[in-house]
Amino acid sequence: MLKKIIAAMLSVSSLTFALGGIPASYALIPDDAVEVGGLRPGYTMEYMESIYGQPVLEKVKSCNLPAFSQYDYKYGDTVSIFSIGGKAIFSIKTTANNGWATPAGVTVGMDKSVLHDIYGKEDTSFRRDGILYYTYFVYPSGMRGLSFGTKNNKIVSITAYMDQ
Repeated sequence: MLKKIIAAMLSVSSLTFALGGIPASYALIPDDAVEVGGLRPGYTMEYMESIYGQPVLEKVKSCNLPAFSQYDYKYGDTVSIFSIGGKAIFSIKTTANNGWATPAGVTVGMDKSVLHDIYGKEDTSFRRDGILYYTYFVYPSGMRGLSFGTKNNKIVSITAYMDQ
C-alpha cells in the first residue's frame, strides 16, 4: 500500500514538473484593490451613473439574447467602461492622469516601479502594440484583477477587470 502511495505522489510530482511546475507565488492582490476611480467590476451601471453622470455609449455589439450584448461607454477620451447586458460593469480603463486612481493611489503617469513597491511581483506580463502590460490577479485563475500598461517606464493605462 505504501508503495502505491509513493508511486502516486511521484506521478503527480512528475506531471506537475512536466506541465511547467507551480509558480513560486502570485501577487494575489486583495479583492478590494480591483478598482479604478471608485468603480469596481461588478458594480451596476446605475451606481456608476449616480457618481459620474450619463456616459457616452460608444459601441454596441448586439446579441440575440440582449442580456449578452456588449456595450462600450466613455467618459471623455480617457475613461472606458465595458459592460455586458448594459447592467453591470465588467472593466474600467483609464489612459490619462485624470484623477482616476486605484485604491492604493496608483495613477497613469506614475513610474512603473511603484507597481512592484505597492503590489509586488506581477502575476503575468505581456507586450502588445509596443506597450508592456503587468497584470495582478485576485485569484490564481486570473479572472479578476488589475492590469497596468507601461511604456518608457511610465504607466500609460490602468484596467480593473473581471472575465465575463
